[in-house]
Amino acid sequence: MAAALLAAAICAACDKATEPSSPGNPSEEAQHTIAYLKTLCDGKSHATVTRDIVIRGWIVANDLYGEFYKTIVIQDATGGISIAADHTALADEYPCGALLTVRCNGLELCEYGGKILLGTEPGEEGVGRIPHEDLPRYLSVALPGEGEAPHTATLSFAEVDFAHVDTRVRFDNVRFEESGFWCDTDPETGRSITTEHTILDAQGNRFTVRTASTCEYAKEPVPSGTGSLIGIIDYFAGKYTLHVCNRGIVFPTAAALPTACP
Repeated sequence: MAAALLAAAICAACDKATEPSSPGNPSEEAQHTIAYLKTLCDGKSHATVTRDIVIRGWIVANDLYGEFYKTIVIQDATGGISIAADHTALADEYPCGALLTVRCNGLELCEYGGKILLGTEPGEEGVGRIPHEDLPRYLSVALPGEGEAPHTATLSFAEVDFAHVDTRVRFDNVRFEESGFWCDTDPETGRSITTEHTILDAQGNRFTVRTASTCEYAKEPVPSGTGSLIGIIDYFAGKYTLHVCNRGIVFPTAAALPTACP
């Protein structure tokens, strides 16, 4: 029931995005933007947050449909950040469109491939994941206020820059360069593997769409024809990619429409 009410609230506010409201009572001194938080890791491979810093933003991606494995992505007016969380049902507790307050003291910022992530002490594959039992200590979720919704920037490929990393964007009038499935299959194990596809705009410009092997629609064909994709901009080692979020695939041939407003 809570998820249904949240979805209704998000859809009702799709064209009325505003700044997030302020549930809870963190001190004014502790409240900071996502952009400020990430500066604490400038020039470093990782940095521990050692003082009371609170950020707040909309949840724009999670593990719904298996798209972002053990990850929550939030954004505010200054940017976005991925939060690594060791739980496999994040969408149930931290649904897309909700407002998330993050108490960062004790968490770790980690630079991985040029992008800053938030979690615990980093390992070989970047930032460590916050244990499930510790999530309530750091994260609190609230429904958006009336008329509030996360912003989705409609961009051309050329407009994508570092400010858009970990934020939700929309590409219109695009098509996939080649047919195929969202994820390729490992011939030895039969399992899906993380796969990249190229999309083209009306001028023939290219952009990369990356789909995680955990995606529930991995074995479905990519849509044909021209349409729109809504997703999160990722960045690694100088390369931008789009990760579809909340099954934001608006094509005439798409197997399913998005479950929330684009």
